[in-house]
Amino acid sequence: MGIYCLNLSMEKSRRLQVAICGGGNGAHFSAAVIGSRADITVNVLTRRPEAWKREIVAHTAGSAWENRGNIRGRLNVVSSEGSLVSRGTNVFIICGPAHIHLDLLRKIAPYIEPNSYVGTLYGQGGFDWMANHIITEEVIKQKNITIFGLQNIPSICKIRTYGEAVNVIGPKDALYAAAAPVDRIGEVCKLMETLFGIPTVPLPNFLSITLTPSNQIIHPGRLYGLFKDWDGKQAFDPAKIPLLYEDMDDISADWMQRLDDEIQAIKTAIIKYNPHIDLTNIIPMKERIIKQYGAQIRDKTNMRTVFATNLGYSTLKVPVKKVEGGVIPDIDGRLFWEDVPFGLVILKDIADILGVKTPAVDTMIEWHQRFMGKTYITGDKLNRALIGESGAPSRYGIKTPEDLLRMSMLRARL
Repeated sequence: MGIYCLNLSMEKSRRLQVAICGGGNGAHFSAAVIGSRADITVNVLTRRPEAWKREIVAHTAGSAWENRGNIRGRLNVVSSEGSLVSRGTNVFIICGPAHIHLDLLRKIAPYIEPNSYVGTLYGQGGFDWMANHIITEEVIKQKNITIFGLQNIPSICKIRTYGEAVNVIGPKDALYAAAAPVDRIGEVCKLMETLFGIPTVPLPNFLSITLTPSNQIIHPGRLYGLFKDWDGKQAFDPAKIPLLYEDMDDISADWMQRLDDEIQAIKTAIIKYNPHIDLTNIIPMKERIIKQYGAQIRDKTNMRTVFATNLGYSTLKVPVKKVEGGVIPDIDGRLFWEDVPFGLVILKDIADILGVKTPAVDTMIEWHQRFMGKTYITGDKLNRALIGESGAPSRYGIKTPEDLLRMSMLRARL
């Protein structure tokens, strides 16, 4: 199809042009898959445009997509300038960890054209709040912009050669998307299926993404299980560090379960406050992973086996950095700087708004912050002085249950 109608309110259809914003694993995957479509133009916003080739290859060997062969995407404009990648663009996809989403939104916000879609591969971290804050509610309304987010990235993937190639590891069987206004979700799902070729299920609101039991509890629980006794100095032999998921242990799985239970408690409190809010898609983590990966999981017995036997999680290593004498956990990486201030702190702030106790979340924040030079929490109280460095809803003036639900209930202003 050469022409795609982006918005039901548009008078004329126009060719689909996508700006992929970011230079990480997900950006490489998206550039290859979306760029493989002859009827779609793809631009890339990256800090390192000189390192990108005009063709990017997604290698599928060993993944559930192996029978598709390698996927080759052609790129149009690759630039570090938001103005250049935005010209003529009608779909913006923010890639990368949640803690850089604000900066990427700032780069494109002045150049977003009317009737555009602005979204992210990974909607956790309060993406709808971020977009409303940076683009502003007034401009979103004036330009008829649709905000969207995916519950999880379309595939676990790993850069093979920066700017040239990426390995596809764990493609999802289905995607789940949310939109604001919420009644644009049908258009968003159709758009995601067009871009990624994966069936996309509509979610009723962004809270269904913000509260998804995913990286924000998976990574902290796993790191704590592996390194809970670490003093911040000891170096490890890299050959002896277990794989991130294939070597999952009972301690890590137990902490994930505790964190998962607290998300379910937050969900229960929201429904008690407003029984009309639809949070049915916030399901327990084990159930969610089985639903998304299906036959890629050999043993669905318990939390540990679901991770350890999932083809989509295979071969992934614990992020580490080299130091004298070996390696240590990568305390400068996204497993700390995304999953704590833009994951656990968000959960804690929402829980505080609702009066829900979260001892497991508190423990995870306290342990991780030891190595970050930050004090996000003291005891069971968030440090309000650091809220502005996080994705917590109160950063955006969301301080009551009514505030929390308002965006998720918002419909199009016709």
